[in-house]
Amino acid sequence: ASELQTSMMETMDAFELEKQRHNNTRMEALQLLAKLETANADLARALAAAQKKLEMETNQVAELRQQTELKEVAHEELSQRNSNTHQTGIYLKRLAASKGVEFEREILEAEYTFIADKIIQLEDKAKKLEGNIEMTRKEIEDPTEVEIELKRRLGQLTDHLIQKQAQVEALSSEKATLAFRIEAVSRLLDENKPVTGSSSRDLEFGAWDLSQSNLRPLFEEKIRSGKKHIGSLLKQLDSIFLAGVVFLRRNPIAKLWSLVYLVCLHLWVIYILLSHSQSSAEARSGAVFSLENINNTASL
Repeated sequence: ASELQTSMMETMDAFELEKQRHNNTRMEALQLLAKLETANADLARALAAAQKKLEMETNQVAELRQQTELKEVAHEELSQRNSNTHQTGIYLKRLAASKGVEFEREILEAEYTFIADKIIQLEDKAKKLEGNIEMTRKEIEDPTEVEIELKRRLGQLTDHLIQKQAQVEALSSEKATLAFRIEAVSRLLDENKPVTGSSSRDLEFGAWDLSQSNLRPLFEEKIRSGKKHIGSLLKQLDSIFLAGVVFLRRNPIAKLWSLVYLVCLHLWVIYILLSHSQSSAEARSGAVFSLENINNTASL
């Protein structure tokens, strides 16, 4: 019984040992299974990624194949074109030999097109500028109708002013002539008539009283005509100045010439006034001298 119990215990120990070994083996198997599952999942993910990458590469290969086919077709078309245009030169044949040369040719064509368009734009701008310059030159050379009319009226008024100046000079000379005629008539009257109070002469002031003379209406008529001439001359001068102001506002170059003209006109008027005052003084001194001679003769 003790031997049986001992063997039983040994058997139980062996069973426990086997059981423990079995558990250890089971744990190892489970760990190995977990590792295998993990490896299987990794392999599955890697396989999916590889399949996806393979699909992408397959698509890229298909696209590249399609592009290659298109390029081959284009190359064939270009080869056909080059073969058709073989007689035009060897340069086109070399351009069709490589893609780099073809790309360079396209760049050159694009640059040529850009430069040609730019040249056309510059030519259009140049034509527009030439048109503007021509229009400006025509506007400068060809005056408007208003300017032509103003120039014509200014010329007419200038001619009329010159005529009036000539008339003023003629009137001045006529006045001097009348003064000499008055002197001659007064001398004749002194010779034919005695000296009276009605026709007395003031030797101090050199003036002759013509209240009873027959020449009074003639002098009054001359004075009235002179006033009319002066009034018309002033009106014409006003119209000339108004037309000149309108013309000068539109033509700055004419302002300078008008200033020169006004200076010359003032100098001319001053010259006329000075010459007229000198002639009047000479006529008056001559008349006084004649009156003194007549008076001396009468006293003798």
